Amino acid sequence: MGNVLCDGTPHQDDPRIHLQARQWETSMMHAGCENVSGCCLAMFCAPCMSFHLRKLALNNDMTKYSCCQGYICPNCVSCVPVNDCPTFCLCIEAFCCENCAISATRIYVQDERQIQTDPCDNRIIRFNNFMQILKCICHIGAIFFKELRQVAHIVDMIADLVYCLTQACMQAQTHHELTLHPTANDYGPIAGPRQHIGQQPPAYSAAPGGTDRQPLLK
Repeated sequence: MGNVLCDGTPHQDDPRIHLQARQWETSMMHAGCENVSGCCLAMFCAPCMSFHLRKLALNNDMTKYSCCQGYICPNCVSCVPVNDCPTFCLCIEAFCCENCAISATRIYVQDERQIQTDPCDNRIIRFNNFMQILKCICHIGAIFFKELRQVAHIVDMIADLVYCLTQACMQAQTHHELTLHPTANDYGPIAGPRQHIGQQPPAYSAAPGGTDRQPLLK
């Protein structure tokens, strides 16, 4: 378990494992200091920040919008009719599927700008995911063992705190990137093959065994 949480290398099925064009302007670990205002806004109103960041990522062109940008459960979200009112659909996504919306925006920015995965970011995200799973296990155990109820409540509060900090740092990182480079054309030239600017980033596909590999927050 320690190796899983401390290992910052991407999963072998991660479609971004070969991205080497650029690095994030700041890692999630330093995003709170590099972008204090963005981190605070994300901490106290995560859905609003998520809504704002998606519009920034799309350059306010809502014709590019799709539910979770097609990254989360693509077969299901493709059935959602968003063409008639994409702004309203984004609002619903940000408030009802907050964690998915936050992850989708970050992945979209990473794909569009060919930003390689930061090992420290992977560790933070994996620790958050571990805490959410541990919270579920404790609550299930508390159903059968009354002695675990107090433990479950404590773990629940810790897991929620970890999630709040993780999503705030993630959104601060994305906001910092979009502030310094509003579009993908605002970077300097890069070496090596890259995806064409403006091309829709590839959606995650299910790995063998039917397990999606997208990094969900909670």
